[in-house]
Amino acid sequence: MATYVIGDVQGCFAEFSRLLVLVRFNPAEDRLIFLGDLVNRGPGSREVLAWAYTHRDHVELVLGNHDLHLLACWLGFAQPKGLDTLAEMLGDPECESWCEWLLQQPLLLKRQGYMLSHAGINPVWGDTEAGYWANFARERYSSAERKLWFAAMYGNKPRRFDINDDEEGLFRFTINSFTRMRFCEPDGKLDFKFKGELDSAPHNLQPWFVVREQLGNAAAPVLFGHWSALGVRKTPAYVALDSGCVWGGALTAFCLETGELFSQAALAAYQHIEA
Repeated sequence: MATYVIGDVQGCFAEFSRLLVLVRFNPAEDRLIFLGDLVNRGPGSREVLAWAYTHRDHVELVLGNHDLHLLACWLGFAQPKGLDTLAEMLGDPECESWCEWLLQQPLLLKRQGYMLSHAGINPVWGDTEAGYWANFARERYSSAERKLWFAAMYGNKPRRFDINDDEEGLFRFTINSFTRMRFCEPDGKLDFKFKGELDSAPHNLQPWFVVREQLGNAAAPVLFGHWSALGVRKTPAYVALDSGCVWGGALTAFCLETGELFSQAALAAYQHIEA
C-alpha cells in the first residue's frame, strides 16, 4: 500500500488522471490525500470533486480556500467570481452530496509523522495547539449552525492570534491560517498582500515556516500546498507541493512511505486561456 499526497489540483482533472497513472494508483490498495483546493479555476472541477467523492473510502483531504469558497457559494454567502469554474458543480444534482461531504472534512491531518494542511501551520502554534484550533474551526463549520460561521468567515482580521478574541475572530484567524497564509511578520502577524517569490518579499516579512522555526514551534514536518510561487520544495522541516498546474506548471504528488516526488506537467495554462 502507498499513500500519495497531492498538491493543489484546482480542477485540472486531465493532469490529475495522468498523475494517477504515473504513480500506478490502485484504489483497492493505495490511499490518496489532497492538500486542499480540489476545485476552481481549472476546467474539470466537477470531475475532480466527483472522483474524490466516489473514491471517498480511499481518499482524505484538508480543505483549502477554494473549497471553502465553493461551500460559501453553495450556502449562499458568496458568489462565483470572474475566473471561478464553480457553476457546473453548483448546478449539478449531486452538489448537495458533495458539499455535505466537504463540510465534514478537516483543516489539518497528521499522518506518518507529518502534519498536513492547505497553507501550513501558524507559526505561533505548536503542533498540539494547531490541532486544537483546527478542531475548533471544524466543529463550527460542520455543525448545524454552519451558516452562522460561513457568514463570519470572510475578512483579513484579526491578523494576529489573541486567545482573548471572541469566537468569531478566533474562527476567522484559524481559517485564514490554515487556508490563506503565506508570509508573516516576525511575531506571527499574518500578511495577505504579498503573494510572490521569497527573494522579492518586503524586508519585514518572512515565510510562515521560517517564523515558525524562529519562534521555536517547529516540530513535525509540514506538508502543504497553496503557494505556487514557492513551487515544490522538500526540506526536513516541510514539503511544499503546489507546483501551479492551473497556471501552466505541473501537478505534484509525494509518497509518504518513500519520500518520492512525482510530477505531471500541465497540458495548458488554464488561467491564461480563461482570462
